[in-house]
Amino acid sequence: MEHSLQPIMSLLLTVEDFFHLDIVASISLVSLLGLIRYLATRMIISKSKASLPVQRRWSATIRNILFFLGLIGLLMIWAPQLRTFALSLTAVAVALVLATKELILCFSGSFLRASSGAFSIGDRVEIGNVRGEVVDHNIFVTTLHEFEGGPRSSQFTGRTAVVPNSILLSTPVRNLSLLRNFAYHSFCLTLEPTVNIFRQRAFIEATVQRHYSSYIQEANRVNALIERRSAIDLQDELFAMRMGTSDIGKYCLTITLFCPIDAAQSLEMEIMSDLMSHFHDLMEQDKVGGQA
Repeated sequence: MEHSLQPIMSLLLTVEDFFHLDIVASISLVSLLGLIRYLATRMIISKSKASLPVQRRWSATIRNILFFLGLIGLLMIWAPQLRTFALSLTAVAVALVLATKELILCFSGSFLRASSGAFSIGDRVEIGNVRGEVVDHNIFVTTLHEFEGGPRSSQFTGRTAVVPNSILLSTPVRNLSLLRNFAYHSFCLTLEPTVNIFRQRAFIEATVQRHYSSYIQEANRVNALIERRSAIDLQDELFAMRMGTSDIGKYCLTITLFCPIDAAQSLEMEIMSDLMSHFHDLMEQDKVGGQA
């Protein structure tokens, strides 16, 4: 009896030895990849002179590459055991697919983003109702720094939004960064109809030109570069002005600038300050003239 059990016992011991070896190999692989990621991240932060968005992009790329290498390595290590249980796990696999449907959709959305080049870290995007700057992404989620409400606002709220990549399969994605740090920035001035802004067109254009002149040369270069790369014709005017009225009868002056994203808010404030001060002075003069 004992002699008949010896082959079975030896086979079980051999399987157990292989199982322990696979565990050791898996722990070693994960530890090695973790060490590589740590050293690479420290090197990027300490020795790289690139901008913060570029450093984030490198860190995310390294993390995702190491994740895929670890996944492939673990599959290769555990392939014999997985092959042994493959037939018996068919029903479990079906149940697992149903249970992890959202994760599979997230992975598919990540593949769609990567293959289409829809956006990358540092881009300013609009995904559904969420607008913000992409600060991180992986195979499951995309992390944004949110913008304040309003379709034209590019001011950060201080909050982050984590968007599952499954949304990318069914929701339009709008990339607001034509070339990393340049975009069309629009803002609106709402005025009482007591001042005729249509007669002030020359003053408005001169005010915009005065503040915008330092960016015109770079904007022309970027505009031409985008046209060459994307084979599309952009508007020749680097800034546009539209005058109209609101639903309640007030004047609306909308100004659109093709400018660096980092300078958009300061340009808006400077131009609005000068224009509003000028229109305020005109209204005060009208009041004085009416009282006289």
